[in-house]
Amino acid sequence: MRHKWSTFHKMIMLIILILLPIGVIFSYTNHTSVKVIEKELQEKSLTRLEFLARQIDNTVDQLSVLSIIVSRDPSIKALGDPGSGPAAFQQLKTQEDIVQKLNLLSASSGWNNRLSIYLPKVKQALSNDYQSVYSDEYVEKLPASQWGYHPDASGRDAYFNKAVWSPLLLNKSLLEAESVVEVRFTESNLIRMLKDYKNDGKTNPFFYKRYASPILDKTGGPGVTDRIVAILNESPLDDAGHRIVEIGREQYLVNYARTKSLGWHVVDYLPLKEVLAPITKSRDLFYLSIILMLFVSLLATVILYRQVQLPIQLLLQGVRKLHTGAFSHRLSYRPRNEFDYLFTRFNEMAEEIQRLLENVYMENIRFRDAKLKHLQSQINPHFLSNCMFFIKNMIAIDDKQAATTMVLRLSEYFRYITMLEHTLTTLREELRLIENYLTIQNLRMERFHYEIDIPEEMLDLQIPRLMVQPIVENAIVHGIERKEQYGIISISGEMFEHACRIFIDDNGVGLPERQLTELAHKVSSPLDQEAGCGLWNVHQRLTYQFDQQSGLTFSHSPLGGLRVAIQWNIGA
Repeated sequence: MRHKWSTFHKMIMLIILILLPIGVIFSYTNHTSVKVIEKELQEKSLTRLEFLARQIDNTVDQLSVLSIIVSRDPSIKALGDPGSGPAAFQQLKTQEDIVQKLNLLSASSGWNNRLSIYLPKVKQALSNDYQSVYSDEYVEKLPASQWGYHPDASGRDAYFNKAVWSPLLLNKSLLEAESVVEVRFTESNLIRMLKDYKNDGKTNPFFYKRYASPILDKTGGPGVTDRIVAILNESPLDDAGHRIVEIGREQYLVNYARTKSLGWHVVDYLPLKEVLAPITKSRDLFYLSIILMLFVSLLATVILYRQVQLPIQLLLQGVRKLHTGAFSHRLSYRPRNEFDYLFTRFNEMAEEIQRLLENVYMENIRFRDAKLKHLQSQINPHFLSNCMFFIKNMIAIDDKQAATTMVLRLSEYFRYITMLEHTLTTLREELRLIENYLTIQNLRMERFHYEIDIPEEMLDLQIPRLMVQPIVENAIVHGIERKEQYGIISISGEMFEHACRIFIDDNGVGLPERQLTELAHKVSSPLDQEAGCGLWNVHQRLTYQFDQQSGLTFSHSPLGGLRVAIQWNIGA
């Protein structure tokens, strides 16, 4: 059997189909945005670091050029040769001129630096800060081909230095040179550039060389930097690039660029959490709103279930109950919305159906009982024997016409009252039965006269079977036969816009006012098994067939006996 989705299930599926694509699309766009921002941040940071590295290389190269310029000064060559050197006074003057040149050259650089000249042959040193002291051991250790780094020791600032000598010596000690020029700058110059680079307060730059102590601003604290240095020491770095490292469940974006002159890397790291904070906040707000929407949707589904789905299920269950014949089923649930009206109407409908079914059932029972009892009352030995005796007498006196009339009327009468298939008939058929019955009674008694005056428009109206005959029979048995004078029975009718009336009048003994009231009360009350049921049955059938305003009324007849009025509404 094919499964049918209820309205409730369709609404839940609709909510899921609305929220799920929104969540998937947002997750995709959020992931894409994060990747784009990370890429742009990497490129921007790497570009800045490369620019900083170029600035450092330019400054360092400038210092290298200064050392070369100093080494090629001819006056330095004269001071370094003890055999051809000037006189003492002239030597002092030359030294003073060289120191002035060193000061001018040192001032041409934006970094704090020191230019020193070492003369190994004369064991003399010249410097722009007058602090250089000649030492063969120091001169031998000067780095010749690249910049050397000397960490902070003995209370002195850490510095970088490089030496240039003259003339050019191959595979020989620097002590054999005529002059050695040393250029030096402290790491404070690099720290100052790191501070200038760190202008937004978010980045954390430092200088890094594998297995060496990093150069950084000590005010920032070495905590995270030491962890990053330890991670970078695990493998050599390229000239430029970036990495994402995780420290304490927090990710850091690490960018680096190599300075060609010094061979160190400028490294910068930034917590991704801080950079992605706005996106993370918007993501969290979106997820929170999705959760809130989901909660509201669940609440809406619960309300929808209680206010719509459950009433619909109860209505369907009620309809199935009625379909199976459980007409006493009622809906007791109160949804307190528009379904209240439907539930009330359903209960009223079920009650009306039950009442109508009971009425129809009882009507059928009453109708069959009435027909059977009436049939029994008519087909009783006394009635039948009287009719047979009449026929015998008519044949004996050779009155074939009367005998034939009795036989024909009696056969039509019994054929009509024994037709139990239909509960309704036309007034025309009912009056034909009355004529047959009155003819039979008149042939037998010859004591009354009857008149029937019914409008033509009433003859084809549908009425319950055996509705008039019991009243006519009651008029003969209880009215005409109890009075010695010649009897009269009048049957007349009138028709209004929405109602019809049939009057049965006789000139029999009639009833006093008190008995008329009792008779009206008796036909409206439950059936008394000890009393007759003809008038009561007619009245009850009219009430159930049409409405409560239909039925029998009793009054004094203009003919002097009893008037019984049959009334029913056409629109009922």
